[in-house]
Amino acid sequence: MSERNRKRLVSILKNKVLHYIFSRYATYLVQFVNSLLIAAYLGPYYLGIWGFITLIIQYLNQMNLGISHSVNAIIAIHKHKEWYAQKVIGASISMLICLACLVVLFFVANELFLFEIGSKYGFSKYAPMVAAIGILGYFNTLFCNIFRIYGRLLEIAFSQTVFPVLMLLAILLFKGESLLWALTITNLLAIGISFGLFVVRVPVKIKPLFIPRLFKAIQIKGWYLFVYNASFYMILISTRSFVSSYYSVSEFGYFTFAFTLAHAVLLLLDSFSFIIYPKLLNRLASASIEKISALLAILRNTYITTSHLLVHTVILFFPLFLLFFPQYEESKQAFRLIALTLALYASSFGYSGLLIAKEEEKKLSYAALGALVINIATAWFLTAVLSATFAQIIIATMLAYLFFVFVAGYMGSKHIKLPQRFFPIINNIFPSQLLAPCLLTLCLTIFQVGDIYFIAPLLLFVIFNHKAIVALKNISKIVAINANLINI
Repeated sequence: MSERNRKRLVSILKNKVLHYIFSRYATYLVQFVNSLLIAAYLGPYYLGIWGFITLIIQYLNQMNLGISHSVNAIIAIHKHKEWYAQKVIGASISMLICLACLVVLFFVANELFLFEIGSKYGFSKYAPMVAAIGILGYFNTLFCNIFRIYGRLLEIAFSQTVFPVLMLLAILLFKGESLLWALTITNLLAIGISFGLFVVRVPVKIKPLFIPRLFKAIQIKGWYLFVYNASFYMILISTRSFVSSYYSVSEFGYFTFAFTLAHAVLLLLDSFSFIIYPKLLNRLASASIEKISALLAILRNTYITTSHLLVHTVILFFPLFLLFFPQYEESKQAFRLIALTLALYASSFGYSGLLIAKEEEKKLSYAALGALVINIATAWFLTAVLSATFAQIIIATMLAYLFFVFVAGYMGSKHIKLPQRFFPIINNIFPSQLLAPCLLTLCLTIFQVGDIYFIAPLLLFVIFNHKAIVALKNISKIVAINANLINI
């Protein structure tokens, strides 16, 4: 082996980015296996209950008032002012303690005043543990943001791995309703262990601080980030809420099965976008228009091409999974529509980060809020007026995402001096080589043609995007060799 190749191999073996990404891939594999085993051992009915428990946890996660998101953006841009970063973190901890008290009050009020949240799912008996999971989740999200800004990926990888591993143990030991309890307890145990690890190994001094001026600064920036993130994530959450309310527990189980598997596909890409996000904000905040344009072009092309390739591939092969889970045959159409919807949303990658870096959270929050309104209104129309099937409800989310992606692309393109006319923006966000395979998949799904016909969109995608697919090889080499990829 030549000296050059030897050094390259050493760089690859020491690359903490690759260590993190590989750990995430291994974790996602465990999560994927868990999803299949949970579906098999719980069945549609109990899977519907588990889906409702996770839905409430997702609601709690999004009711974070944007505090952690604000701290992430502030420190990513001002990391080198260590004294300022420590004060921001201290103030944010005090704010999260107040938020935790509000969550406790809400769950107490739910019991005292009989709000009957999730009564048909028997949710009340799981509520105390769900509340604790939500509260610890606020602090763990803050710590994750701090640790990734300082390049501390080992602790983050552990926190993201411990729950799937413990969940696998629970799945192997329990079945039926006992498994529901085991999964909930395991979730609480895992998040508690992660919280303890974060507190012990935090890279900066932390202590609660009462600084009203910083409270205001964090919340002003955090409010719009909260509206943006909450509205965006509430799009899918509200869709799941409509399915849980208007359809049977078993149908919600089918939808949960489809959603879990479809979402698992793009989680592979999230591991990379998660760790580069602070550096991306830092670069976009200060770089010239030419450098921003070049950076966005590379990142968007890589991320979007990969996400669409994954989605078209899994849509083709999804029926093979159903051979092992025939009781979930009714989830086929829902899976295809959800996967396609997530692929369309991937087209916004880069532009939302650019707007946050340029401190235009307010405009971004309005776009996300508008998309949420479109989703809720369309989902209500589909369920209450048209009596659509549970699988067809995802069309509301598809329309909401298309609106958000277009608006984010329009606002982002203004910063890099792209033409502001309708068709150039559409071509930039949804180029024909990506849009054509998606439209073909959508038509095949709506008309419910035979499974074999879904090879056509994949072949069409490969033909139209063969140069971009080849270019992914060079990007992979850069990621493998550059150990400083995430350092700010």
